[in-house]
Amino acid sequence: SLRFDSGKKHLKLFAKEKFSNDDNYVLTVSGSLDTRDGRVESRAYVRKKFFPDSVLTRVDMGLSYATTQDDVRYGLNGRRTFDITDDGLLTLDVKGGCMVGSKGAKRPDVVGCVELTQKIFNFQEDQDLKLRLGYDLRERGFYGQIRENNWTFNTNFRDKWDVKYDL
Repeated sequence: SLRFDSGKKHLKLFAKEKFSNDDNYVLTVSGSLDTRDGRVESRAYVRKKFFPDSVLTRVDMGLSYATTQDDVRYGLNGRRTFDITDDGLLTLDVKGGCMVGSKGAKRPDVVGCVELTQKIFNFQEDQDLKLRLGYDLRERGFYGQIRENNWTFNTNFRDKWDVKYDL
């Protein structure tokens, strides 16, 4: 994909591949090349997905390594999805998680958000649309996303935005 954001104001070439098995283990490998200065960043993430029948819709447990942090991080994330409409096209998601680094970080990185998502199939011929409005508990602010088959636009409605195009 091609990525451009309002902060750095330069283009990145990004690639990601996911490998999974029947036991719900997922290995995700990603990397990016900054077209401005040639800097390469990469990340590997291994997780086990659980689908409990109780309170949560999905739980992910795993570890990641990013070249920008040079640290192995361990995490636990959970999600609960509520269908607002019978067809499942309008949902409310509650997400939360915690990441801890191996290099003795003082405090764990705790995240949480609430998202309202509307999917519109065949918005135009052969074109689907996804609209998302969320509230990030860590950043204490709203954010939005408009996603079409190949294009994605994200914003925090204040000072940050980015555009992604999937090749």
